[in-house]
Amino acid sequence: MRSGLLLALTAGVSLIALYANFVSTFVQANLLAGATALELSIFTLQFLKVCVIASIKRLRDFPASIILDIFGAELVILLAALAVGYVYPGIQSAPSLMSQILLSWIAGVATFGTPFAAYRLARAMLGGETLVSVLPSGIFLSEFMILLTAGANAASVSGHGLPDLTRAMLLVGAGVNTAGAQVAGATALPPLAVLYISLLLYALTLGEAEVASRLRDLAALALFATAVTYASAYAASAFAVNLTYVVLPPTLVTVVLMWWGTREA
Repeated sequence: MRSGLLLALTAGVSLIALYANFVSTFVQANLLAGATALELSIFTLQFLKVCVIASIKRLRDFPASIILDIFGAELVILLAALAVGYVYPGIQSAPSLMSQILLSWIAGVATFGTPFAAYRLARAMLGGETLVSVLPSGIFLSEFMILLTAGANAASVSGHGLPDLTRAMLLVGAGVNTAGAQVAGATALPPLAVLYISLLLYALTLGEAEVASRLRDLAALALFATAVTYASAYAASAFAVNLTYVVLPPTLVTVVLMWWGTREA
């Protein structure tokens, strides 16, 4: 129980550290300065939703799909109303309003929903939920928070305000803009390392003894692969060698070892 609590707290704190990095970038970029009243309203509404969900136990325990429905309730209504208004009465400003609503909604959900998701992950680890639900969630959250920080970095350069956070996130995620991602990745390395170790130890301590023993073998391979990856990246950087040529041979060896260790007897 104590180890489970420690791992849950460690994973939660590492995710909050990633989130704090984004908040610092967001505040310094002053992305709310140029936002319209509509954008601020939609953005603030997501904060209020998170406050309500977090303060009511029944809502906190809802499945993730229902919580997403709660977040998107006004989005469906407003966008549908504007689409009808654009087609029938001919409201010329409808496309612009739809863009403001959608972009500010994504920014609001991303900004205020991620800390709640970090809480849900820590609670899942404390409750001993399966690796299928915990590991993908932890990996997705960590990568998403890096994407948030990268988007805030890129948006601060453009100076177009809150909607540009969403645009920058999409561009960074698509690989179009890489400068913000490089900055975010460098500052996020320590909490990412802590999260990685927490999830790995969680995998080792979960389940029956036979399952745990098998997972220890896989964990050893994971640690080996991690060490090889970092060593290969450093070697490629130091000797100006193409990373693919350095990483490919040990990657093939690791895959073969993992297949051999997990094949059916």
